Amino acid sequence: MNFDHSHKRARDAAEQAASLPDWDQRYEQLSAGRFEGEVDELRVGPVQVFVERANQTVMQAGRVRANRISVALVRTGRSPGWFGGHRLQGEQIIGVSSQGEFDLVASADTQILALSVDQAALRELVAQMDGPEGELPPVPLLLNVSRAACAEYGRLLNAALGLARGPADICAHPASRRMLVLSLCEALLGGLRSGKPVGALPASAASRRRIVARARQYMQAHAQEVIAVPDLCQAIGTSRRALQYAFEEVMQISPVTYLRAMRLNQVRSELRQNRAAPVGDVAARWGFWHPSRFASDYKALFGELPSATRSAAASRQPQAA
Repeated sequence: MNFDHSHKRARDAAEQAASLPDWDQRYEQLSAGRFEGEVDELRVGPVQVFVERANQTVMQAGRVRANRISVALVRTGRSPGWFGGHRLQGEQIIGVSSQGEFDLVASADTQILALSVDQAALRELVAQMDGPEGELPPVPLLLNVSRAACAEYGRLLNAALGLARGPADICAHPASRRMLVLSLCEALLGGLRSGKPVGALPASAASRRRIVARARQYMQAHAQEVIAVPDLCQAIGTSRRALQYAFEEVMQISPVTYLRAMRLNQVRSELRQNRAAPVGDVAARWGFWHPSRFASDYKALFGELPSATRSAAASRQPQAA
C-alpha cells in the first residue's frame, strides 16, 4: 500500500488546481493581488488527504475524478464563501462525488481540509459493517454538522497529515497503513451519516444561482467574443438588474468584473503555457484591444505585469517542499 506525501506551493490559481490531479477542476482568481497558495497532500492506498489554502478569493468549479467521494471541512476567512449557492461562514462540512459538479467561491485565507476515498473501498467497508445489503450514504452538497463533529473531523485529518510530516518509520508497516486507511474511511462515512443535508435553496436564491450558472456558461463559451451586458441579458433571458443582483450575491462581484477576471485568468493561463506567442496577440484573442489598459487591469488583478508572467513562466512549476 503506497504512502506518499507532498507539499506544493503555487503562485497562480490554475497552478494550484493542477497540483491536485485527482480533481478535474478549474480555478479563477477573483480578488486583486499576487497569488500565494499551498497544498499539503497525503496519499495512502485508496485515500487522499489534503489541506489547501490561498491568500486570494478563488472561484473553484469541477468534480472529483474516478469514482471517488470527498468530504471536506471548509474554514472560511474573514469573508464568507459560497458553495452551490449556499453561504459558507465559519466551519462547515461539504461533500462531493465524481457524479456531480460543484462550484465553490473560496474567500481569501479559506482553509479546505479534505478527505477523498475511492468508492470501491467504501463499498467494501460498508459491506463488512452492514452486510451485503449495505449501501453508501448519499452525498449531499452541504451538511449541517455540529461544531464538535467538525472539530473532531479536522483533528483526525490534521493528525493524518502530521503523520506524513513525521519520521518515515511511523507508517512503514503495512498494518499501520491499513489501520490509518480504515480510520479515515470510517470518518468519511461517519461524517456523511451524522450530518443532515442542508435544505433546498429558497426560490429567490436558487433563481439567482441559476442566473449566475447560465451567465458563466455563456461567458466561457463566448470568451473570445465581445460580450456586452445587454447581449448577456438577452442570451440568458434575464434583466440587467437581476443579473447584477445574482452576481453580487453568489460571486460577491459584478458580472462585468467577473467577465474581465475570467478573461484575464485565461490570458494568464495562456501566457504561462505558450511562451512563444506575443503578449499583445494573446491579450487580443481574449478581447483586450487596448494594450495599456489591459496591462493595467492585469497588474491590478495579479500584482504583476503580463511580461513578468511570461518571463517567469519557466520557473512557475509547483515547488516540492
